[in-house]
Amino acid sequence: MRKLSMEELVAFCNQYGFIFQGSEIYGGLANTWDYGPVGTRLKNNIKDAWRYYFIQKRDASYEIDSDILMNPTVWEASGHVSSFTDPLLDCKECKSRHRADNLISSYSAAVNVDAMTQQEMLQYIQENKVPCPRCGKSNTQISGNLILCLPRNVE
Repeated sequence: MRKLSMEELVAFCNQYGFIFQGSEIYGGLANTWDYGPVGTRLKNNIKDAWRYYFIQKRDASYEIDSDILMNPTVWEASGHVSSFTDPLLDCKECKSRHRADNLISSYSAAVNVDAMTQQEMLQYIQENKVPCPRCGKSNTQISGNLILCLPRNVE
């Protein structure tokens, strides 16, 4: 069986109603997809199988369906606000800014960045003299944290 390219896979999914580019009739929106009729059915079948295995088969498991948009206190109490951040590093040589996890991942695919704490990432970068991808120098400083929870203003 030959390997499909990403372009061929997207064309197949588009042709047979699995997915379409998000907001396609209005020019599209990068990196977003809408489910077509077949894709919606496939997605719902997967969700139903997951629900059956992890919720319905268990005695003390109950499903709830809540919104993602919530009072900010909920996100603070759950730890999302404080822990969904990545350290940012500035290269002192070329003035470029990089996420610590991305620097490590591009330096070594063997390192599991997801299992590292922020302190471990920073220590790894210093000990291994991880270079800046733009200029190749190993001269970075911590510039802050990138908050991964996107802010939303709801009126």
